[in-house]
Amino acid sequence: MIIPGANRRTVRFKLPHSSLYIVPSVIALVLLGFFVTIYFMNTRSHQTRNSMQQAFDGQERQLVDQITHKTSEIEQLQSDLIDLAQQADEFKVKLEEIKKLDHVIELMSQPENINGTSKKLSSSAPLKGSNLDVGGSDVPVTSQEVSSLVSDTKQGLFSLVDDINALLDHLTESEAKIKEANRIASITPTLWPIASHSITSGFGIRIDPFTFKPSMHTGYDLDGELNDPVYVTAAGKVIEVGYDDEHGNHIIVDHSRGIETEYMHLNKMLVKRGESVTKGQQIGLVGSTGRSTGSHLHYEVHKSGVPIDPKPYLITDRKDERK
Repeated sequence: MIIPGANRRTVRFKLPHSSLYIVPSVIALVLLGFFVTIYFMNTRSHQTRNSMQQAFDGQERQLVDQITHKTSEIEQLQSDLIDLAQQADEFKVKLEEIKKLDHVIELMSQPENINGTSKKLSSSAPLKGSNLDVGGSDVPVTSQEVSSLVSDTKQGLFSLVDDINALLDHLTESEAKIKEANRIASITPTLWPIASHSITSGFGIRIDPFTFKPSMHTGYDLDGELNDPVYVTAAGKVIEVGYDDEHGNHIIVDHSRGIETEYMHLNKMLVKRGESVTKGQQIGLVGSTGRSTGSHLHYEVHKSGVPIDPKPYLITDRKDERK
């Protein structure tokens, strides 16, 4: 029954008895559906939250592992950087030693002068070795210190590369100088032509043994026994092998650069014209052929076709003939 007001008509509804059961049942079913829906939503939400939590936990563990791994890698890189910096310092020391060796090589490339002397390398203080006894507090490095070490090491390595390139160029030049010095040494007549160093007649004016008048002696007479070996005093090319009444059996060798040597009064000649000879090679035997009073070797050095005193060239003993 609905009673709208005093002046309005009352409205009456008549419901069957069954509605007393149906309506509460419908309401109960609606409430049950609502709670079931809420339950399933809560359950799904909880499952979703758990799944997301598990995924987050997994990602968090993965990130922690990655951070730990990266931290380990950074520490290893820092350690490697320190080792690299130390190796760079050690390499600098070795490079200084190589530079000193290069200086020695440069001095070696300078040919000996006519008196057999050469420049000497001044002694230098020995390089200090690294001290293996270490200690100190364990203080972690800062990023600024690491950056500074990286910059210094990088700059040092660039400097080392420049030094190495310059040193390689200089070593190449020194090698060429040594080859040239060795070539010049090989063609310079610095050996004694026979084992004997006994000079029976020197270079210059003397009394001729045949005419007993003053005459110019253009070489050295070296005392020797018959058939003593005669050695060429420098590398070169044999340009004359022959005999005449004055020189007897004689050999002339051209050593280039305007230098020639002549070996006279030989008993036997062991080379031929046009043959190349090496320094210290045996080329003949001592004799007394030609204008001679006895067994000896007459040895001459010619420069630009003019006989000169052989004394400045006789600086190397027979035992050093191959050097």
